[in-house]
Amino acid sequence: MGPGTELRARVETLLMGWWSALREAGGARGSGTVDLRELLTVLDRLPAMTAEVTATANTVFDAVDADGDNRISPEEHRQLVETWNGRPVDVTGVFELLDANGDGHLDRGEFALLWRQFWTSDDPTEPGNWLRGRFAATPSSSGGQAPG
Repeated sequence: MGPGTELRARVETLLMGWWSALREAGGARGSGTVDLRELLTVLDRLPAMTAEVTATANTVFDAVDADGDNRISPEEHRQLVETWNGRPVDVTGVFELLDANGDGHLDRGEFALLWRQFWTSDDPTEPGNWLRGRFAATPSSSGGQAPG
């Protein structure tokens, strides 16, 4: 995803779109910062923004699919989680929770569903809530426990 690539442009456009949504949630303050209230306002709107959340999932999918095979492997998922968290993360057993059909990868549809669950679901048992890895309070030996 080097400079000047189409994918880089898509990611930048996507991020700036979400930044605009966050700024809009803050009204006309014009501070250039986003506070927790503004972030939560946008998060509360996400369940009604299925098209936008799915479009985000598609762009993220393309960025994560490093080898371009139109599938996300366990290694590519680990890279996503570590990028998201900004550090190495133990993802032991997490991919298996995400890969509902057990075929060893996530296709675009599976990933989009997981992405929507992560951003819009209040149900802690939905697999999408594991998308960014384990929660800090969840020990790696917890097996199939729901995040929490």
